Amino acid sequence: MIAVPGRTPGPGPTVVLVAAPGTLAGAEPALRRAGLRLVRLAALEPRPIEPERWMGPALQGPRPDTVLVTSRAAVDHGVRPWRQAIRRSPRGAEYWAIGPRTASALRRLGVRRVRRPSSVGGEALARALRRAPPRRVLYFRSDRAGPGLARALRKQGHRVQDRVVYRLRPTRELTRSDREALTRARLLVVTSPSGLTELRRWLGPGPFARLARHVPVVLLGDRSYRAAVRSGFRRASRAPYPTGQRFTRHVLGEVRHADP
Repeated sequence: MIAVPGRTPGPGPTVVLVAAPGTLAGAEPALRRAGLRLVRLAALEPRPIEPERWMGPALQGPRPDTVLVTSRAAVDHGVRPWRQAIRRSPRGAEYWAIGPRTASALRRLGVRRVRRPSSVGGEALARALRRAPPRRVLYFRSDRAGPGLARALRKQGHRVQDRVVYRLRPTRELTRSDREALTRARLLVVTSPSGLTELRRWLGPGPFARLARHVPVVLLGDRSYRAAVRSGFRRASRAPYPTGQRFTRHVLGEVRHADP
């Protein structure tokens, strides 16, 4: 049962991160230095789809002008095998990354033209390309990301190849210590709508509803924010990029304003 959170014993307030493995890793050191006790719940893990199942259509026709990548897993399971298959990067192609760690993963592959939108999420990518002339777009994503971004880009006049290159699957059930962390949590940080779905599945409707009433949540991106509001969270906020001082200040501000 999830109780109304009180002050957390130990080094500082408990913040529970509901994120895929590796997500938010760049932000963790600054949050710990700020005195927070971080508990990570890895809701989902990526499982690659064999390249031969999606590679054919991605290689047909003219090379793309723009490649969209919304996670590091999409870099590993989409961009990497595709670039190996075509043996070179399309001349003049630009790559758009959803955030700084995805951009870093692209650069480690040797991609030089990496751009990022001004905020977090697929909708930010669509806004960034709204005024661009029609482009040939290759979009790598997970099965849970959905076709919304591809549809939005097509409405803007872009030609989009929408490639599902990995699946997200639940990692495990909550342990006793996980549930205790949620009981003590002063704040949740959730990176995707899928994370909220898994949290509800783990807890069950009643405990999840109590958590949503009493614990504020910080989300990455507009879709996650709307999902949290629909799920009944009384206090939800959108965070800036999940690295650096702005993100840390945002999380600390939400912790300070949470009910003691």
